[in-house]
Amino acid sequence: MFTPRAIQAIERHTWPGNIRELENRVKRAVIMADGAKVTPKDLELAADAAGYRGLSLKEAREALERDMILQTLDRNDGYLTRTALELGISRPGLYDLMDRLGIERGKGKVS
Repeated sequence: MFTPRAIQAIERHTWPGNIRELENRVKRAVIMADGAKVTPKDLELAADAAGYRGLSLKEAREALERDMILQTLDRNDGYLTRTALELGISRPGLYDLMDRLGIERGKGKVS
C-alpha cells in the first residue's frame, strides 16, 4: 500500500529508466519501508525543488503546503490535532488550509 504522497511522487517522476526503474524502485521500497505504507522517502523520491519546476510561485506554494500536510497526516495516522501541532498551526487553521487545498478531512481523526 502506498501513501497518497507516494502515489503523487510516482506520478510526478519522469522515469527515465521506464518500467524497469519503476519496478525496481517499488520492490526496493517495499523491502526497506519502515511502516505499513510505502512513502516517497522509501521510494527515494522525496520532494525537492525540481518537483515544482514549471509552476508559478502560487502553484508551487500550494503544492508544497499540500505535500507537507499529507506527509504530516500520514506520519500522525490521520490525527488532525497532532498534525496541526507538528505543523505549528492551530487546528482551525489546518482545517482552513485543507479546505482551500482540496484535502478531505472527513477521514482524519480529531485527537
